[in-house]
Amino acid sequence: MSRSFTGCKRCKARRQKCDEQRPICGRCKTAGAQCRYAMQLQWGGRAFSRSRFGACVGHGGMQKLEYSPGEFIYTTKASPPPPEPRALARPVDPFSSLSSDQKALLHHFLNDASQITACHTGMQRDICQMLVPMALQTPSLLYATMALSAIHLQALHNQSENVKSAPEIARFMSLSLEHFRAELQDPNVKGSDALLATARTLCLAEIHSGAIHPNSWRAHIEGARALMDACDNRGALSPRSSDGFRRYLSRWYRSIVSLTALTGNGPPIGDVAAQTILSTTNQHDSPDYLDDYWGFTVNLAAVFRGIGAAAWRSHPSQQCGGMTQGDEFSVYHEAAVLESSVRRLMDQEADSQPAFYPGVVEGLSSEYIRQFILCNEAFQHSALIQIHRRLRKTPASSPEVQASVKRILECTAQIGPSAGLSPWTMLTTPLFIAGCEAGDEDREKVRQLLSCLHDTIRVPNVLQSLRFLEQYWASQIDENEGWNQFLDRMQFDFIPY
Repeated sequence: MSRSFTGCKRCKARRQKCDEQRPICGRCKTAGAQCRYAMQLQWGGRAFSRSRFGACVGHGGMQKLEYSPGEFIYTTKASPPPPEPRALARPVDPFSSLSSDQKALLHHFLNDASQITACHTGMQRDICQMLVPMALQTPSLLYATMALSAIHLQALHNQSENVKSAPEIARFMSLSLEHFRAELQDPNVKGSDALLATARTLCLAEIHSGAIHPNSWRAHIEGARALMDACDNRGALSPRSSDGFRRYLSRWYRSIVSLTALTGNGPPIGDVAAQTILSTTNQHDSPDYLDDYWGFTVNLAAVFRGIGAAAWRSHPSQQCGGMTQGDEFSVYHEAAVLESSVRRLMDQEADSQPAFYPGVVEGLSSEYIRQFILCNEAFQHSALIQIHRRLRKTPASSPEVQASVKRILECTAQIGPSAGLSPWTMLTTPLFIAGCEAGDEDREKVRQLLSCLHDTIRVPNVLQSLRFLEQYWASQIDENEGWNQFLDRMQFDFIPY
């Protein structure tokens, strides 16, 4: 019996003839064994284990998987499961912790309210980029910023007269002060620029709302001074501060102190002698920058502080038994030096373009530069009026006073109305000073310009300034009673800004 190549596997393995009966051959049936038929393929070449592919088995690249006795396949080791697809990160909302009303107020500040604290687009952008991220990390600054925004928003809805009694604004101010006190005790925050920014924003909120009571806005300026002194004594900037923001805050402080000295009736903040201040106007080692935040030059700001210091020394509260002849001579001498300084600045600037802080002029158009020049000139004439009226006691009707009144009105009219981002926003002080000394014809122009200023920038304090002017015009004892004497009589502490 010849061997079969198509027999069952048992017969082939035993090299026996298979009758190939299906499903079970005769031999397997007799033996009671399992009968299976399968085709075995054979390939030419080397045996698998000696082939290049089979060599992979010895290196661990493949493994032998037996799925039944005597039968197996080669397979690779199981691959690690692919990483789960990473979900795309959702953008982080920096305002997620704020309520919808708070978000709306911050949005209003970024897009609208910040325009009335800046004279051009570049400054508004810089202020927002510096202030808002800091506010999100400093509760006192956040609530102060919301209060400032809410004041402007209420004025937009023709509610300027009710700002001081608005409960929501009062709540934001109260929350800011509460956190401010706590942060002042925190060694990780104390002395930081964030707290100085809070003092600045609280001060602006008080002034914009039309504060008239002592120790309201003035207290925040004094607080800012103390914070700056504390930082200067350490000899270094806060780790969280940037040089640019500190310079901005320093400029704000210097200028608000200058405006306070020019128009206020209290003691000069800083208590600096006039002669010391005047020495700064004679320095020529640095340019006399026209500050694009305030609209007047650095040296003119020093003159403002000189006027305030000299006026305070002659204030009745500082005189025991009245002024002596020597005191009067000293004041007149200081007035002469101050006027000479202003005239010199006017002559120097008449034939030259103003110098702005580095990086500013590149972002200003020729029209903006023209408006800044006019704004600075209006402040120069404001200084001349205060020298004549507060120091020399010159009558309001004098030609030199009236000439400055008319020039301030001309400069203001030439700048023209703007809702913000213009030197127009800085003109409350010159208009108010001119209004105090204006004759009947010019008073109507002052009314129109201040009304227009309020209607465009929506700062309640502008309306307060006009209201005080009307009261001053109606209640002035005679033309010899200046605005500062009137403030003393009414017991107000007001700054027209």
